Amino acid sequence: MNLVKWFRKNNKKVMAVVVVVIMIGFIGGSALPYLFRGTGGLHKAVAYFADGEKITPNKRNIARRELDLLRMLRAGDLLRSQDLRGMALSELLFSEGRGSPMLINRIKQMIRENQLRVSDAQINDLYQRQMPSDICWLLLNHEVEQAGVRVANEEVGKLLSRVIPQMFNGQSYSQLIGSIVNRQGVPQEQILATYGKLLAVWQYALMVSSNQDVTNSQIRHMASWENETVNAELVRLDAAVFARILPETEAEPSEDQISAHFDKYKQFFAGEVSEQNPYGFGYKLADRVRLEYMAIKLSDVSPTVSPPTAEECEQYYERNRERLFTQQVPADPLDPNSERVPQTRSYAEVASVVREQLLRNKINSKADQILIEAKNRTEPALETLDAEAGKPTTEQIKKLAGDYAATSVQLGEEYKIKIYTGQTGMLSSVEMQTDKHLGRLIVMSQQFNPVRLSQIVFSVDELTEDEPVSFDTQKPRMYENIGPAKDMMAEMGRDLSGLVVAILRVVDVAKASEPESLDQTFSTRTLELGQEDEDKSDTTYSVREKVTKDIKNLAALDATRGKAEELIALAAQDGWENALGQFNKLYGEQAKQDPNDDPNAFKMENLTGLRRISRGQLATLQAHSAGDPSQAVLTREAKAEQQFIEQLYSLVPLDSNSVENLPLIMEFKPNMSLYCLKHLSVERLGQEQYEKLKAVRLYREDQVQSQSLALVHFNPENIVKRMNLRSASESEKPADANATTQAKEAS
Repeated sequence: MNLVKWFRKNNKKVMAVVVVVIMIGFIGGSALPYLFRGTGGLHKAVAYFADGEKITPNKRNIARRELDLLRMLRAGDLLRSQDLRGMALSELLFSEGRGSPMLINRIKQMIRENQLRVSDAQINDLYQRQMPSDICWLLLNHEVEQAGVRVANEEVGKLLSRVIPQMFNGQSYSQLIGSIVNRQGVPQEQILATYGKLLAVWQYALMVSSNQDVTNSQIRHMASWENETVNAELVRLDAAVFARILPETEAEPSEDQISAHFDKYKQFFAGEVSEQNPYGFGYKLADRVRLEYMAIKLSDVSPTVSPPTAEECEQYYERNRERLFTQQVPADPLDPNSERVPQTRSYAEVASVVREQLLRNKINSKADQILIEAKNRTEPALETLDAEAGKPTTEQIKKLAGDYAATSVQLGEEYKIKIYTGQTGMLSSVEMQTDKHLGRLIVMSQQFNPVRLSQIVFSVDELTEDEPVSFDTQKPRMYENIGPAKDMMAEMGRDLSGLVVAILRVVDVAKASEPESLDQTFSTRTLELGQEDEDKSDTTYSVREKVTKDIKNLAALDATRGKAEELIALAAQDGWENALGQFNKLYGEQAKQDPNDDPNAFKMENLTGLRRISRGQLATLQAHSAGDPSQAVLTREAKAEQQFIEQLYSLVPLDSNSVENLPLIMEFKPNMSLYCLKHLSVERLGQEQYEKLKAVRLYREDQVQSQSLALVHFNPENIVKRMNLRSASESEKPADANATTQAKEAS
């Protein structure tokens, strides 16, 4: 057949296929709701779930009407007022994937306040779904019916009678339900039955996620971990200090030693302590980025801004008098417990504060104005790309991006101000967070929520393709401008020195990997802002230097143990105070790395009330820091602290509250230190105290687990797996042997 004639004859079919393909390519997984529609009539199956249950257009229409009915009754608002489980169900059924930033922030706040083991990625999964809410509703209802969970109409009526007047401005149950019956033609029994379905879904989620198997011994264990404390008086001696100051530790390791040590630990990140790596050695390189920047010092902007006039100050005071200058004080100044009444400070009292705040606002506004202009001039002109060419490549964006160096010169001349520009070295999130400038920079999201710069720059697709940076912050692309980024201290305090604002862009990335070789080096310089950065120490990272330093510190442990024994001998002879004085005379001055350091480098530390860190607490911390590379170091530090407290705790006999044979020396491998212990005791949990805590602890553990599992239960992907949802065409194929296994895993 002639191909041209065939195309002419079938052009409508071809165009239909092309449109569907383009639609799927353009909107990705969100095309799924359209594919569910089907074309075979109201009762033709478009999908199947469970053991051959059909989804038809007619069933979908019924589900949509039920959800509309629940919206009329503001069921979503009632669910959101309950707990995280209710919030998750409400967002799954009623938000259509468009979460309110205010509500998402409330969810995050609830998770952190209640120490729930939920990550930002799990919250995001609730919104980044491909399944329409009516399909979710159908699947969840069938799951609940199969489990035999039901809420009687009578119980639903009692609940609605209580909540309707509160939610509908005093309107009674009979008034609201009567109006729905009259307007929608839906019988009262059907309204109650539909609401009962929703309550059953919510109740079933509680049943499957509640902690039913916690034993008394587990509760006792958890209660003791959280309420028993360790107290210690000790002196810390670091091997790194004595590796630097003792002649016997100056020998350089051999090439064979360096190579062997590197090969043994190159697959670990630094601080990753384990049985195989008790000292936490690690040379694996974390994700890194190179940033190009245009930065302005606020202290340079200050001279270019005119002070606020008296009239401006008075107007500011009048506009903000109620909000900023009115406070609640006791009606009776002599009775702090008396009724509190509003008291407004006079303009004379706050005139200097107003003047200072207005000047700061002017300085910040001008700095923002300059950087916004810089951003506009250097923003990649992506609109010039052919829309049909698809997603622009990094190379295309780079070619269309403006020149930072040239723009900074132009704007500097226009505004008569110095604009600093340049590129950083390859920085990890930890290096960014610990830098005096980059670590304090934040970017305001679309909903005016502050987001750390380090979190934003590490969210580029080249590092985290599928992970959003924040729910209301646009994910950046390489060579696209980020900012203006402001110093979090810019809105407070009087001193502007050291505060900067900047726009930045990611110009290079390197994913986490083992070093290329022992001799790999790279720059870790940060922002360079003139003379203040001339005295910066070496900013070149060398793998070889890091390995060599670790080997020398490890070798110095024996010498450090000798010094610990020397200190204890002095303490036994002259007492701890005199012993520390003599010890600092011998080694304190040498231990100083800076002339301004305290020559009494070795001190007695008094640690009181140290609480053990449970695995559950670590799991919570890991969940909260997931997706934010700058927070990974906090998890590693928490694990090291857990190990340190456990090691102290293990020195106290189980049948005692203190250690008799003191002083003693304890080696702590993760920081290659030795501790001279003067005192060590444990305040144990008594039986009477345990009995008081037991019920509360059991309830709290149940709540933490059930609330944390709510987002797992209502994760759309897990619902699909549990209910074995498949398209009608797919169900005609041979059954997948893995389907049952996947469904069990999802539940």
